[in-house]
Amino acid sequence: MKQIFLFFLKVILVISNIFVAVHADSFSEGMDAAQKGDYQAAQQNWLAAAKQGNIEAQYNLGALLLSGKLGQPDYDSAMSWLDIAAQKGHDEAAYALGMLYYTGNEPDVKRDQKKAFELFKKSAERGSAVAQFNVGAMLMNGQGVEKDLKAAADWFEKAGEQGHSQAQFNLGLLYLSGSGVKQDTKRAYSWFKRSAESGYPNAQYRVAKMLFDGDGAALDHVQAKSWFLKAQENNSVEAAFMLGFMSYLGLGGSQDNLMARHWFDVAAKGWDRNAQFYLGLMNQRGDGEQKNLLEAYKWFDLAASSGHEDAHYYRSAVAAALSAEQRQQASQLAQQWFDENHDTPHKHYNKVPHQH
Repeated sequence: MKQIFLFFLKVILVISNIFVAVHADSFSEGMDAAQKGDYQAAQQNWLAAAKQGNIEAQYNLGALLLSGKLGQPDYDSAMSWLDIAAQKGHDEAAYALGMLYYTGNEPDVKRDQKKAFELFKKSAERGSAVAQFNVGAMLMNGQGVEKDLKAAADWFEKAGEQGHSQAQFNLGLLYLSGSGVKQDTKRAYSWFKRSAESGYPNAQYRVAKMLFDGDGAALDHVQAKSWFLKAQENNSVEAAFMLGFMSYLGLGGSQDNLMARHWFDVAAKGWDRNAQFYLGLMNQRGDGEQKNLLEAYKWFDLAASSGHEDAHYYRSAVAAALSAEQRQQASQLAQQWFDENHDTPHKHYNKVPHQH
């Protein structure tokens, strides 16, 4: 199964967003001070309330000590107060503390995924959807706990029922591959669609592809194209290629070589080797424009350097029709495009396009 990576947001504790009103005077005074930007006074008042056992003061004090509003973050004290609040059942404190242990990317915080898992699980058991997703993801990847895909699926379902789009997507992947659950492409499609409808780009692409293939859902190229468009609006390179492919073949609408070239170009700039290959093919055949063998060679060269096997043979065929001077010119065009687009995220890092 394609590896699924965790995508945890970095903990950003914004003071104005974390105050919770309670009736304790010192806590309220600390809240007023913080809202006025007097964080020293807020610290003093929250410290007094925290020592008296006020759980919200303990959490907000921990957040304040992490925020940098008092100068250099004090991780030891902050984590101590967060831990106290977490042990009393404060979900946000448990989650924040879990994130600190999970990432371990601060100089004073040692990464400890086992502790992170335990803290996420406490929050998950009390109903936090994001914590349920994190627990599922760690179980799926064997991070801080023994790998257990069945348990991961259970936690993803809990989070998914609460509307967590990435949990819904991951659950769809598990049903698609039959990992931890009985393989069921219809249920996979159902979970992908729920995730897609909330705007998750990877799910939008999966829904489109399943509609395109008639896998888990009735084949529907019109609806597939609509979902590919949504995914491409969220910068899906794969969706851009599929839009080009559908336009080239006239699937889900009329055949349109100019539109195909447009979408292939968008995908090619995202280093989609299939799009690069089709641009080579269209230039070789003169689809939508006049034949241009120099451009054809350029795109086949780029696709070949990205690992497209057929591009090697097509490049050779085009090369046979070019003079030595033209081949050199075409190679220069490929190198120029490569240099101009090399900083775009992609999967291969050759210094020149024709070395592979």
